[in-house]
Amino acid sequence: MSVRAARVPEKAGTGVVVFPAEVDLSNADDVLSEALRLIREGATGIVLDLGGCAFCDSSGPNVIFRARARAAAADIPLVVVLPTRGIVRKICDIAGVTRDIDHATSLAAARDRLGRRP
Repeated sequence: MSVRAARVPEKAGTGVVVFPAEVDLSNADDVLSEALRLIREGATGIVLDLGGCAFCDSSGPNVIFRARARAAAADIPLVVVLPTRGIVRKICDIAGVTRDIDHATSLAAARDRLGRRP
């Protein structure tokens, strides 16, 4: 399993969790753990990057909603990077991710959204 998360610098900044190519029940907790670690380390914003994720079941949106709830409780903005089409986008559309959570189509756009927040 290859979940990557950028380390948050000492002066805090945006944390990025790059989802693996496939997210399901077998690895969803590991992905969520990385997001929660970034929140604990004091990230000023969180990006959940599903841009390279080719498949997810309902575990993907579950991770997103749970991370968003924890980030919101810590007053940390969160943006999700989603592909413009494909199964991952469709699952996130059906689950309400695109309706309820700020999202972008690239990491650069997500970082830009976080940079414009007060």
